[in-house]
Amino acid sequence: MILAGDVGGTKTRLAFCRLVDGRIIRQQTDTFLSRDYSSLEEVVQNFINKYGVSVDKSCFGVPGPVVNGEAKATKLPWHFKEEQISKELNIPTVKLVNDLVATAAAVPHLMPEDLYVLHEGEQPANNGSGVSEKRESVFGVLAPGTGLGEAFVHTTAGQRYIMASEGGHTDFAPANEEEVKLFQYLMSKHDHVSYDRVLSGPGLNRIYTFLRDTGFAPEPPELEKRIREEDPGTVITTTGKTGEYELCVKTLDIFASVLGAQAGNMVLALMATGGIYLGGGIPAGIYKKLADGTTVNSYLNKGRLSYLVKNTPLYVILDDHTALLGAAYIASES
Repeated sequence: MILAGDVGGTKTRLAFCRLVDGRIIRQQTDTFLSRDYSSLEEVVQNFINKYGVSVDKSCFGVPGPVVNGEAKATKLPWHFKEEQISKELNIPTVKLVNDLVATAAAVPHLMPEDLYVLHEGEQPANNGSGVSEKRESVFGVLAPGTGLGEAFVHTTAGQRYIMASEGGHTDFAPANEEEVKLFQYLMSKHDHVSYDRVLSGPGLNRIYTFLRDTGFAPEPPELEKRIREEDPGTVITTTGKTGEYELCVKTLDIFASVLGAQAGNMVLALMATGGIYLGGGIPAGIYKKLADGTTVNSYLNKGRLSYLVKNTPLYVILDDHTALLGAAYIASES
């Protein structure tokens, strides 16, 4: 049995999977609140005990860089070691990868119904998932969640190489006067303003707070109460989609614009002309908003090299279990 894990600063998902005729079949899947546990081992042990399953191979996508089989979560007080997890849980094979590596590993296995096309680009014949079958190509994955994850996949001579990236922590580059003001506002509160500060769940709340504090629109008392008592990112996306509150609508406008700009940056940074895939829970939850033109306009606005981005497709990954799927495929090959 294969055990796949998608570890996040907010929640950890685990699934038992089987490889059947070359495809991963996901079986029992549970979600845990990460901060309710002291370690990944504790979460996994509870999951295994619940179902009484014997695990042969495992792979966990974790939020942070993995070096020599070891990682520290960027937004969670957990320390991961492949050797320690294997020993404590009696799992023969344990593999740790960056969480975006897990997501990227799943992309070639996605079905057309798992993707929403924001921009078609001009792509050659593909395998049905949108991943180019050219002799050599690069595609990128950009996933805003608790933080902002990025990864690239380079395909050459029939071999795929997945490259983890911490590009989400690169400097935020405002693209218009409004974003300059947002940058200045964030600089007054943080010693470094990265894309992660903007393109994430907490980032949604920062954009909202900027608009509120700079007087874009008044904050109704009922909205203030919901923002204070509930998850701010969820409140903003839910009400922003329905147009219920002007502050939340504008927050999504800025978020969608910055997301498109960074997706276009990824195309240029590594010539990722095989496509950019927007993963994570936020894009999937607001994909109709992302389709209103705001995201694509920012994506294409790259000056002299806009033609490269114009030729590159842009997708939203709709399957919320993509990282689990990718982790399972990685484990199956180990």
